[in-house]
Amino acid sequence: FGFPKKYSWSNSARTDKGVHSCAQVCSVKIMFPSEDFDKVREMINAQLPDDIAVADMLKVPRSFCARTQRDKVRYQYMLPSFALQSSEQLRDIYESVLVGGLGGKVTGRSVKDPFTSEEIKALQATFRGYRATEDNVNQLKAALEVYKGTHKFHNYTSGKKFDDASAARYILSFTVKDRVVDKHGMEWIPTLVVGQSFLLHQIRKMMSMAMDAARGASSVDIMKSSFSDSYLNVNTAPAQGLFLEMSYFDNFNRRPNAGDQLDWHSDENAPATLRWKNFKEEKIMTHIMDEEESQGNFVSYLFVQENHLKYDNYELVDEKISRPR
Repeated sequence: FGFPKKYSWSNSARTDKGVHSCAQVCSVKIMFPSEDFDKVREMINAQLPDDIAVADMLKVPRSFCARTQRDKVRYQYMLPSFALQSSEQLRDIYESVLVGGLGGKVTGRSVKDPFTSEEIKALQATFRGYRATEDNVNQLKAALEVYKGTHKFHNYTSGKKFDDASAARYILSFTVKDRVVDKHGMEWIPTLVVGQSFLLHQIRKMMSMAMDAARGASSVDIMKSSFSDSYLNVNTAPAQGLFLEMSYFDNFNRRPNAGDQLDWHSDENAPATLRWKNFKEEKIMTHIMDEEESQGNFVSYLFVQENHLKYDNYELVDEKISRPR
């Protein structure tokens, strides 16, 4: 592969710690041992672990940079349907399982690691049978619709003020896809958000607020007020449900003499798109589902939401303050 000291590269996106990626585009200056890129792709994949793979390789102009020439990006966030239950439903379940079933208690638990593995399994057994109602899904759709357009997202990240120009972000769409049931019997709701770029933790905080609005712990009106010049404390949903799903290079593709099109979404039957789809479904989505089964990240997240956070603090304040614990 040429001379390592001459290598250079850039990638199209960065993700939070714990967030997966299914459409990371890298531009690389490197010497290949063959002009047959399919052969080179297979050679590289043979050296990689099975949860990392090169889906496609294309030749681009020397000036191309994956980071600066990406127009927009699409992320998928998967949430289990039980996350849309009301506060009353969730508190009843935690009480009945932890106290009634296991003889434990609800209070005095750690925020970071509230449950034992036995407790997680018992809670999952109860949550596993829940199926979202049409009202659940419609409430979630209405909440996600609020994010469309250009807004100030200073309340959905860290270290940003309302008057920071970089706090403004443009969201093209935030949609809900068809529900899926995993091999463990848990129902999941995939959501897709498309934007030009995102701030640190932004999508996870957007999902946290939207889930709370959908299940009645917050409201659409509160969501709308979060874009104002005041501050609102918004929790962060688990990283495990989020992954980078697609990168777009539409402006680059329209350039004269752009060469091969950087397009992995228009033709669903293109070989590279099929490899991307199979990797997404068989590796990433399956991993997210298995990870929840083994770790109970959403089970713990919802417990903290209901027992350590005070929803009356979904109130606008003049300065951003820490969430009460």
